[in-house]
Amino acid sequence: MRGFELGRLCGQVLQRHSFASLACQLSSLNSSPIGFLWSLRHLGCRLVGTSSDQSETSLCLASSNPDSSDGPQKFLETPTSSPTEHQSPANPSLFEKVVDSFLDMGFSHAQIKELFSVQPKLPSQARFAIVSELLLLGLNTDSILKALQKNTELLRMSPKRLKNRADLLRKFNFKEGSLNHVVIHCPSIFTLPQSKIEAVQDLLKEKCLFTGQQVSKILQTCPTVLLEDLDDLEYAFQFAYFRMGVKHREIVNSGFFQTSLAEIKNRTIFLERLGLYQTPDKKGQTQIVNPKLKTLIRISETDFVTKIACSTIEEYEIFKKLLVREEQKRNEDGTLKIELSDIESDEESDTE
Repeated sequence: MRGFELGRLCGQVLQRHSFASLACQLSSLNSSPIGFLWSLRHLGCRLVGTSSDQSETSLCLASSNPDSSDGPQKFLETPTSSPTEHQSPANPSLFEKVVDSFLDMGFSHAQIKELFSVQPKLPSQARFAIVSELLLLGLNTDSILKALQKNTELLRMSPKRLKNRADLLRKFNFKEGSLNHVVIHCPSIFTLPQSKIEAVQDLLKEKCLFTGQQVSKILQTCPTVLLEDLDDLEYAFQFAYFRMGVKHREIVNSGFFQTSLAEIKNRTIFLERLGLYQTPDKKGQTQIVNPKLKTLIRISETDFVTKIACSTIEEYEIFKKLLVREEQKRNEDGTLKIELSDIESDEESDTE
């Protein structure tokens, strides 16, 4: 019955804003969760982009105890156009139902207070629409709240644009678990220009020659690659493939792009100079057994130095400072990336 009441509530709000036809549709919805979410989506779609002579009423959660027996009304306030003045809501029961609707979505009272503290002047209809769209994506309430707190621009997106972005992510096989991970660690994935996402995809597939499945796994496990400069991303791949002699499958499975290239270079070159790492020859062979890439980059610095390099932290720190000076000089001479290009050319000529 709660779902039916919420559908009727949405209809009442639409009638107040002169959307009688849509209000009739919402009032006729059954009590299923799908019907409820449908009503929220269309409520947001119709009202967010509509100007009205009436002043927009937005919700702000006050600092009262959410567990109070007085219910949700006690910790809701309505900010007016002046930040220093407040007025009571014209329809307290409506505000109670607004809070109840978020409770039905699975949010706790504490989460609702945090949710409305993000861009508190945003119209409640827009907030309904975005949150319901994120729920339909399979995100849990914790992920939604963290995403909105980290990237408040999500609340400014239109439901249509958010849905289009969701469709794009599904093409990369993002599922419920991986999508929750991505939203928490890289919420800007929803607001990035689509052209940037497609450019990263093209780079990984066309220039780095990863398969479509491998590209999907890279984006799921390390979504921050979408924020990288394309040249830097290509250079990171070249270092792993040509300098370290690591193949595509190992690059993907090791989580290579989750670690900064600077740290990977420090560890690799440090081992090389100790005689503990060797770049494979054109046939992929080495005279020593190199440590696995996953072990090399995922282990802590202390364990790397003491267990793999069999050295000391002091020696490693001195080495890193010297390496920075070396690379600064080589960058000035323009020789750093040329070396990788030479290795790549040798690989291509050998295959021919």
